[in-house]
Amino acid sequence: MTVLDYRPATSPAHQTATRHPIGTEVAIVAASPVVSNGLVSVIDGVRGLRISHRVDSITRLPPGPPGSLVIVDLGGKPSMVHEESFWRLAPPGARIIALCLPDNPPNLLTAVKAGVRALITREADTEELITAIRVARRGGLHIAPDLFDMVIGATTAGSAADRRELTEREIEALTWIASGLTHGQVSRRMGLTEATVSTYVKRIRHKLNVGNKAELTRRAIELGYVKPR
Repeated sequence: MTVLDYRPATSPAHQTATRHPIGTEVAIVAASPVVSNGLVSVIDGVRGLRISHRVDSITRLPPGPPGSLVIVDLGGKPSMVHEESFWRLAPPGARIIALCLPDNPPNLLTAVKAGVRALITREADTEELITAIRVARRGGLHIAPDLFDMVIGATTAGSAADRRELTEREIEALTWIASGLTHGQVSRRMGLTEATVSTYVKRIRHKLNVGNKAELTRRAIELGYVKPR
């Protein structure tokens, strides 16, 4: 699995980011040295951003003033990200940018209640990270496009019928998979990472209660999502 796409300051994408200074301090919470070093590399290269703290655990982060920005890497905490007890460890009043695994975003309502103002994947590029920081600083809410359907779907799902209902993006992925495309081909057509497409397929199989691709295609035809060839 890749982590954030940290590009050097000479790349066009990074030059675009540095033309828009943010002017604020950011704390970094990341147990992985690779992720932590990558975040430092990005932030140090953006005019107007400064690192206030760098720790490996959210429990080691000192309290800051209301509205303090904190980037938290959730990659090493696959089970804890859904627990309210974990999010209660965040400094009160902090505005959190959470980096999660593509197939394991935190519960949106729980996270937002704890101060999360941006959700992006660990595969996000520099521009996505800078956008998330800007939105969080203003007190808004940013959800990465490749997480949106999954996060909203998990938030709104309640009954068994809700869980079986496919989102528009899941239907699109299902259509391409049933037509014979590989996950890599589907990812390029939909503008997503291959890991996100794999997550969509897992969710679709769970919702439709099927195991292999042949069953998935047959079920898709039965439900009218795909026309028989």
